[in-house]
Amino acid sequence: MIRGWTAVIVFTTLAVVMMVGVNVRMWRRMKAATAAAKAEREAMEAGENHQARSA
Repeated sequence: MIRGWTAVIVFTTLAVVMMVGVNVRMWRRMKAATAAAKAEREAMEAGENHQARSA
């Protein structure tokens, strides 16, 4: 019976580690996408301000 509980603990631990890894990877990807979109939006706004000033 002890071997059964050991297997449950090992598999549960592996599942938790995998889920944490997936969540961290998704969070990093989301953070990078958000930063890229923010930089693109700021660049577009800067371009619009420059055009408005030069007109």
